[in-house]
Amino acid sequence: MKSILIMGGTRFVSSSLAKYLISKGYYVDILTRGLKATNYDGFRNHLVCNRKSKKELEDVLKGKKYEFIFDISAYTREDVELLLTSIDTSILKKYIFCSTGAVYKPSDDVIGEDFEKGKNSNWGQYGIDKKEAEDFIIKSNIPFIIFRPTYIYGENNNLYRETYFFDRIKNKKPIPMPYGNNIKTQFIYIDDLVRVFESAMYSKNSCEIYNVTNPEIVSWEDLILTCGEVVGKNPIIKKIDVNEVNTESRTYFPFRDVTYMLDIAKLIDDGFYVPTISLKEGLRRAYNWYLDEKPKLNDARMNKVDELVSV
Repeated sequence: MKSILIMGGTRFVSSSLAKYLISKGYYVDILTRGLKATNYDGFRNHLVCNRKSKKELEDVLKGKKYEFIFDISAYTREDVELLLTSIDTSILKKYIFCSTGAVYKPSDDVIGEDFEKGKNSNWGQYGIDKKEAEDFIIKSNIPFIIFRPTYIYGENNNLYRETYFFDRIKNKKPIPMPYGNNIKTQFIYIDDLVRVFESAMYSKNSCEIYNVTNPEIVSWEDLILTCGEVVGKNPIIKKIDVNEVNTESRTYFPFRDVTYMLDIAKLIDDGFYVPTISLKEGLRRAYNWYLDEKPKLNDARMNKVDELVSV
């Protein structure tokens, strides 16, 4: 049975991955700072340390070897370098890194993995840091797979995104929506994403990079209307003309008002798991979770919602 280390294990993507791999019978260790309790069991070891401390990493990883490492919690080159220089990689078959489509330069097109990476003002330092982490991995001597997902959604999402729409629609509150840029984007449901991650362990390909998303292309209005379908109520949409309102869209909307579309032809051609869960089905499952768990989330950046809906 494969031995796996997940960097992370208590947040949205990492906990979903850990629970999925455990359910499949893998030997899974998770590594977190220990600041947040886990809401599941079945992992072999819960390693606790600050991954930004080389001494703590070396101490907690001493004597441990893994065939696969899923790095979900690395955001910078330093995060990756500290880990890879602190762990025994003698039996490592693949280091699987969760990156982001934010490493690409801006584009209004559907873009492939060979599209130019670089500074993107839409994503700021986040995209730059992930790019530098990727660059370090690519130049290392380890077998790796890098995944670049679009927006991730689903049960246990700690970001106030689909839950924001559910809250507004359920309570019959208007939703200010940026309008005027003809933005198109893509999403990937969390269950699809973790299956893509799992398929990397079985792929013969190594030292490769893949975009990951559901190929379905939607507008902001499509997204909100689909949320309304699963809630069973018509959303009240207030279109905010971005050419007339002098405020950044993230002050009233949970996504950046930019085109974000990735080509997954390479993922398909190389035999990885292909995302199949439609936006409507994924949101339906997310809404059922929302009704059961009643999450209380917020987004401090969205501080102009009430101001704009009252105009």
